[in-house]
Amino acid sequence: MDYDDYLREQASRYRRLAEGAQDSPVKAELFELAEICEEIANNIEDRMTAG
Repeated sequence: MDYDDYLREQASRYRRLAEGAQDSPVKAELFELAEICEEIANNIEDRMTAG
């Protein structure tokens, strides 16, 4: 498994956890972590395709 795929799986996990979270700050933090994972995965993928 490539690291970018791993990060996308983690992002998906964080989103699922956020959807079930009752506490708003926790929910927001989980969604933010998911976004960060996606952003890093996209950066990795861009670098692999660029060179």
